[in-house]
Amino acid sequence: MATRKVLIIDDDKLIRASIGDLMRSKGFMVVVAEDGKKGLAVAEKEKPDVIILDVMMPSMDGFEVCQHLKRDAGLASIPVIILTASEDTHLTQKAFQAGAAFTLPKGSPPERILSTLALALSLRPG
Repeated sequence: MATRKVLIIDDDKLIRASIGDLMRSKGFMVVVAEDGKKGLAVAEKEKPDVIILDVMMPSMDGFEVCQHLKRDAGLASIPVIILTASEDTHLTQKAFQAGAAFTLPKGSPPERILSTLALALSLRPG
């Protein structure tokens, strides 16, 4: 089986590093972007198997990024996991309306991140 690719879009360098390290330790290829606009460009170029996307970012928030991804025929099938600062049900609802497959609160334990990632990947053929 080919190595699965994860795109992490987050303006917090520490979050990108910690989730990236976790993904790499499980054999995933990791690509990162520090804001929404760069994230869209990286998604277009790299065609990741799953995207982990922060909500609160400068210039373009995660909801906008997710909506852009879902409107692009070449990227729409990529499952998106939205990272939120809390488990606020309003934010979760907004994430799903934007096209996210799952939401995760920031600071989730590695097991929860990995199980959510596995669920997201199961939505993707191949």
